Amino acid sequence: MTAFITDPADVHAQRAWRGFDRITAADEIGYESSTVAAPGWLQSEFRTRCGTGCCYAGHVALDNGGVWVVEITPNGEMVIDGTPVTKHDDQELPWALWEYMLAEPDDPESAIETVRGKRVVHVSTRAERLLGLPLGLAHCFFASGNGRFTLERLITDRFGPRNTVGGTDNEGV
Repeated sequence: MTAFITDPADVHAQRAWRGFDRITAADEIGYESSTVAAPGWLQSEFRTRCGTGCCYAGHVALDNGGVWVVEITPNGEMVIDGTPVTKHDDQELPWALWEYMLAEPDDPESAIETVRGKRVVHVSTRAERLLGLPLGLAHCFFASGNGRFTLERLITDRFGPRNTVGGTDNEGV
């Protein structure tokens, strides 16, 4: 039986630890790259099913139902709804188009952009909201140079150690 958490601080902590587990799963499956071998995971090295390098912010957002606006095909082409991305699609955005997710109702209106008629939000903004992080602190969590131990320390310092709920770590949200 899963216990459901209603305290926002507990919800944020569980999301934080689940994001950590998701991104560090590369260690458990024996992920290796030309520069890093498990368990020396680095955020900038891990690749997701969508084909992009995915930092901690991306994994937190994906774990909570986030959907990328851009799909990256097996040959590396970026498409939106099957149509190739053009330079025009990226012009008005402050960040690279592949860093955006489809906006959700709880995303801050001030952070929402529009691409091809779709409302989008930068992945770090989404993760900030999901984790309840203030803007200045979010950068520390999402830095691409974070290694496993740095990220684990940041999460522990901000959210506390792992809590076991219903017999299993990080369930219930």
